[in-house]
Amino acid sequence: HWAGTPGDWSHIIKQIGMFTFTGLNAEQVGVMTKEYHIYMTSDGRISMAGLSSRTVPHLADAIHAVV
Repeated sequence: HWAGTPGDWSHIIKQIGMFTFTGLNAEQVGVMTKEYHIYMTSDGRISMAGLSSRTVPHLADAIHAVV
């Protein structure tokens, strides 16, 4: 149900490693932290190793909301 999120998100699946840049700006990251309790660096870098199949929907919903 996240197909309606604006933007091209292919950069996320093209990255490798434990961390990925989401493309979110500092303001969006602030909302992610304050409203959704999702923590990342202010430049939008997030630990992919900290995600699970249970937490991915929450992350996707939060990204959709802030975009």
